[in-house]
Amino acid sequence: MKRIFTLFTLSALVCIGVANAQATVVSAAPKEEVTFVNKIKTDKAAPEFQSEAQIKAEKAALRKERNTVEFNATLNGSLAHFNDKWLSVNGNTNALTGIGNILFTHTYTKGKFTIGSKITGKLGYAYNFTSSEESSTVSKSQDEWFIQTSPAYVISKSWNVGGTLSLRSQFANGWNSTDKAARKLTSTGFAPAYLIASVGVTYVCPNAKFPIKINIAPLSMNATYVTNSVVRDFYYADKFGADTDPDTLTPDQLNTPYVYGLTLRNKNQRYEGGSSIQIDFDKTFGKKGIFRYRTTLYSFYGWINQVAQQSDSKKWNADPANAGNPLKYESIVPTVRWENTIDIKATKYFSTQFYFQLYYNKAQIKSVQTQVVLGVGLAYTFKNK
Repeated sequence: MKRIFTLFTLSALVCIGVANAQATVVSAAPKEEVTFVNKIKTDKAAPEFQSEAQIKAEKAALRKERNTVEFNATLNGSLAHFNDKWLSVNGNTNALTGIGNILFTHTYTKGKFTIGSKITGKLGYAYNFTSSEESSTVSKSQDEWFIQTSPAYVISKSWNVGGTLSLRSQFANGWNSTDKAARKLTSTGFAPAYLIASVGVTYVCPNAKFPIKINIAPLSMNATYVTNSVVRDFYYADKFGADTDPDTLTPDQLNTPYVYGLTLRNKNQRYEGGSSIQIDFDKTFGKKGIFRYRTTLYSFYGWINQVAQQSDSKKWNADPANAGNPLKYESIVPTVRWENTIDIKATKYFSTQFYFQLYYNKAQIKSVQTQVVLGVGLAYTFKNK
């Protein structure tokens, strides 16, 4: 009996162990894979805060990159003195002259767009010493201001397309004599004044050692203004006589230039259409810029006005009523203006300047006009590059 009970007990334990083993295998869950998530920001974005000094420095660097500025000012003078014996033989005049010049250029560039501006001015007077019996006199020797702006769009390394707008006139009054009692006004501000507008292409030499620019404008407009009636009356009296009634003048006389290229039909302004070409060269020699040569050659041909005048002449002459009074126009020829300036710097603030200009405008006078000025004096130059 004991043996049967012991056997039964062992059998029961074996069954329980097997059952437990099977329950453990069935209920075991597979192992889960462990993953890690990196929530730390690793982007290299710039900080949201910038100092005021840093912002100003970046803006200043951008302005300097896009803008090129130059300012030059000179004050030149000369003195000529002769003793009485020299004056008695040669008849010269003791004189003290002074001439002031300014030059300002600015170029703005952004991408392929560029706009260049230029301002020049010159004003000079001569103080003439006379004998004790006569009073000394003052006369104007130089007087002109000039403003120009030229927007353009770059189309290649050497070419750009754009336009040019310029205006030229003078600062002070001009007189035909130094005698205050008898002198007559011959020029003043906007009498005359010259306005030029043109559209075309410009060639810019890619070689920095040869800085030449050639502007070719198939369409160009020249305007001349004489806004002061006193100036017009002076030249009218010189041309036709002060007592001449304009209604008695012939058609040819009405179309004859008498004051800075204007006719009586033009009244106080004249517009000419045609084509123009301008060549600019500005070169500084030496590391310290001791020698500088600037030249501008401008020529304008008013072919549009030539065609219009020929048409008006044909219509007038075709009318039988005008058979006894034919209308003629003088052929229009190109206007030429050539300016040359040489600056020689002895020191930083001391320089010598030579200026030469050749000007031809048949509407004003049928001869070539020239002027030469040589001065020694003080100079100041500022450049941002």
